[in-house]
Amino acid sequence: MSYSKDHNQHQPYRNLGILGAIATLTMTLSVIASLETFQPWQSVYASENATVSTKLKQSDSKVVKIAGTYKTVFTPQFLVEAKKQGLASISGQWIIKPNGAFEAFVNATSTNGKKETIKTTGKVSIKNGKVVSQVETVNGKKASPLPPTQSYTLLTDGKTLQADDQPVKLVKQ
Repeated sequence: MSYSKDHNQHQPYRNLGILGAIATLTMTLSVIASLETFQPWQSVYASENATVSTKLKQSDSKVVKIAGTYKTVFTPQFLVEAKKQGLASISGQWIIKPNGAFEAFVNATSTNGKKETIKTTGKVSIKNGKVVSQVETVNGKKASPLPPTQSYTLLTDGKTLQADDQPVKLVKQ
């Protein structure tokens, strides 16, 4: 897949979405750290912006309902494209605490055997019936500037958070 120079300049923000899914909730799915031949967290951020801290107090009781450990699941199309670009495997996990804090991990292995783990932390809140995540740190370093927030829809099964407009969902374990 070829990208224009402009496309590549904006790729890190799109890629953080999986973690901000991924995780993202990680998730999510973040090119601040990348593999040699592949930047695995492609096309993952929605462009919604919200102040999480103001809404967090109002949504604490709702966040408790979604607290738990989630497995990151990528769409088949995303996995096919990732494999074409040199990614042998990718997995992730999100841990959402009752206070809205989250940790997300993405583990990726390139086809040449290089392994990469990206850890993000941040906050989740409930806004207008959606779960909204804000990544605050990536691999222990404060994200600057902060990436856009990522919204998720809680599916009818009550345990799946589908990242809006992104190729990833989080399934409660």
